[in-house]
Amino acid sequence: MDNVRSDDPMLNERACETCGKVARLFVYSLPGIPMSVGNCKTCTEKCAYPYYIAEGNTNYCLDGIDNAADWWKESVTYKDGRYQTMAEAFGDV
Repeated sequence: MDNVRSDDPMLNERACETCGKVARLFVYSLPGIPMSVGNCKTCTEKCAYPYYIAEGNTNYCLDGIDNAADWWKESVTYKDGRYQTMAEAFGDV
């Protein structure tokens, strides 16, 4: 990290796109979705999807959780102040 400047604006803390926590963010591509997000360390470790992306994919692209693949149902989003699987967030669990 010797070549990283401490005044680099990209190192500033920002709001996590998934949980909203202000922290240094990790930017990565989401599995199954052609876009990248900036998540805090916890959301990155959980591979959590921002709720607006989870909702759009589940309700509009898939036409409901019942049409989702098992891997999507087991994927994680952040809703109502806690991490939830897609099945919990959009199903009758």
